[in-house]
Amino acid sequence: MSNALSSVDIEHPLGVIGLFLMLIVAVMANHGYTAHRTLTGRIGGFLARRTIDAVAAIGWLIDRLPRPSPRAEA
Repeated sequence: MSNALSSVDIEHPLGVIGLFLMLIVAVMANHGYTAHRTLTGRIGGFLARRTIDAVAAIGWLIDRLPRPSPRAEA
């Protein structure tokens, strides 16, 4: 009996997560890096920049996940 966890393909879900995070950055970048005149706009820009920082941290953590060891198909 093989381990069910080792047979899971992890690259496809990580690719989907990566595309979703890139979409978040694309949406937040315009709002985060334009000039704002009101306090509400400044707070929104600040939160957009922190969201982009959080996406970068998530990407950094995912890049450091250990790769699954190659296994021989029997």
